Amino acid sequence: MSYAFADKATPTRCDLELREKNLRACFHGERLIKRYAFLTLGTPMQLKQCITAALMICMAQAYAEPVLPSPEFSVRWLDEAYLPRHQALVKASNAFAAESKTFCAATTEKNLATTRNAWKKTALAWHAMDAAPGGPIILERTGRKIDFWPTRPDDIEAMIPKGLDERNVGARGLPAAEYLLWGNGEPKAQLAKLKAKERCLYLVGISERIVSDIALLNDGWGYYREQLGAENPFFRQNLLAETLNLMLGALDSQAKRLPKEASRTAFAEWRSGTGKASSMAVLNAIDNTLFSPGGGIGILLADKPDIITKVKQALSNAKSAQASIPEAFDSPAASAARSHYLASIKQLKHSIETDVAEALDLTLGLSESDGD
Repeated sequence: MSYAFADKATPTRCDLELREKNLRACFHGERLIKRYAFLTLGTPMQLKQCITAALMICMAQAYAEPVLPSPEFSVRWLDEAYLPRHQALVKASNAFAAESKTFCAATTEKNLATTRNAWKKTALAWHAMDAAPGGPIILERTGRKIDFWPTRPDDIEAMIPKGLDERNVGARGLPAAEYLLWGNGEPKAQLAKLKAKERCLYLVGISERIVSDIALLNDGWGYYREQLGAENPFFRQNLLAETLNLMLGALDSQAKRLPKEASRTAFAEWRSGTGKASSMAVLNAIDNTLFSPGGGIGILLADKPDIITKVKQALSNAKSAQASIPEAFDSPAASAARSHYLASIKQLKHSIETDVAEALDLTLGLSESDGD
């Protein structure tokens, strides 16, 4: 933990407002301390010592600064934990677009199966990227463009005769392509439907748009890397908190995409049966990002091995719970397993929000499950 007094540069207005807020909360707590101490300690000297100790803790909290990663750490983390996932997504999406074109040139059962497999690889690569995104993905709102969910079949059907409209995010992206490839529980009927030229061309248009949306990130990642390695600490000041907040958001989304109790059509990717694999892609990406080959946050928590152990255990528990869900994850028999998995996700979130964030002196935004 670091402190900021005379050796710190002049604090900003935001710094001062945050410290004032923290101290105000501390002085509110002082009144509670006085009441408790009066009843339990008895003597004025003991009361004074209790209040002094409490206020010293509050002052430390008010002036504590988050860990600032070095340029070397930040660039290495990006190179190890982020860019490989982006490159995997680029490769998968290009293959999906190529297979879509091949299929539409010859709409055979074999080509349909190959295109479906390419879609699945792209979806898994996307979920791995979306589990711990950052930088240009947030600025470009890539998730909204290529993973708008729940799927809107009526919007998609209405757009097919008109052609792809990039502004209509509900009728494009991976979920829309999944609908075209598998339909609404009628996968065997889709080959005949996709023999219609405008329908197949719409699939190709979706796949090509996914490629272009992902390609927009190339320059963004380059710029982000440049800024993380720069002397100006602005991007590095936000790196850790942003990373953890986005991970928490990805874990929150698991409850929506893989709910405890719901009809089959409420599950994400129920058409393709990819929901379970997608949830594992999320967990693996979070694990590989937090603990990348070069150490990840483990380097920053080197003096707190107990924290690393707790987070790794929470990740291991979540993976085990996820693996126990039957392949038919939307079946009634899988309900208890899904419930166990979501409970493990909640514990993982708690470990990130408390253990990791507090160890690094980070202030995280509220997630949807806060206050549960």
